[in-house]
Amino acid sequence: MNIETVKTQLKSLRLSTAGREIDDILSKHKKAVNLTWLAELLEREIDSRKENALKMRIKQAGFPEMTTLENFDWSFNKEIDEQRVRNLASLKFLEDHQIALFLGAPGVGKTHLALAIGVLAARAGHRVFWTSAKKLSRQITMAKARDSLDQLFKRILGCKLWVIDDWGVISMNRDVAEEVFDLLDRRKYTSAMILTSNRDVAEWGEVFPDSVLANSTIDRMFEKAETIIFPGESYRLKGRIVTREVDKAVENA
Repeated sequence: MNIETVKTQLKSLRLSTAGREIDDILSKHKKAVNLTWLAELLEREIDSRKENALKMRIKQAGFPEMTTLENFDWSFNKEIDEQRVRNLASLKFLEDHQIALFLGAPGVGKTHLALAIGVLAARAGHRVFWTSAKKLSRQITMAKARDSLDQLFKRILGCKLWVIDDWGVISMNRDVAEEVFDLLDRRKYTSAMILTSNRDVAEWGEVFPDSVLANSTIDRMFEKAETIIFPGESYRLKGRIVTREVDKAVENA
């Protein structure tokens, strides 16, 4: 076993003293020392720490569920641009702090795929923040009431990827809308974002208390944005409508 391998493992585990002293310790032993067992032991420690760190990132992200690209039924709606979604799944857009907008009717797979990319980012070692527009509004309101808005923003801005689901579902009061604008304005220097919405972009202005704040915030969203349209009927209702039709036919038989 190459001593340099063990040194690299010790460095990875932040055991700096052991890394510095190992040559001296080995030089005191006249016989050759087999380090294979030590390398295997350290590798297990490294793997365990990586697994624990991943579990922590997933917990802190707040994902409502775990999804993958593999368990999405792409054949259900072939109009969805699979290649563009997979390009985002490469996570390159994180480094450029870009925005991806997933737009389409409810139930067409926007949230599933946004979460899947979020999970991939967490597995790749990035911190992720998931929320819905409604939950974000509530989080900001509660943080302001507790005088802890700085801590909330620090937590969000410290994440490499944000996933904001169901944008446009609720309207925001001025206090919340101004903080959301500030958050999005600061995001462009630190984080990438995926935003899903089932409302027409022309209706997004209704989320804000006035047109000036609306236009300024929406401009921040579309800056360097990759927009993917999700056409078609509900993915979530797949099979249910057919079942109801069959049940109705049975009832009428």
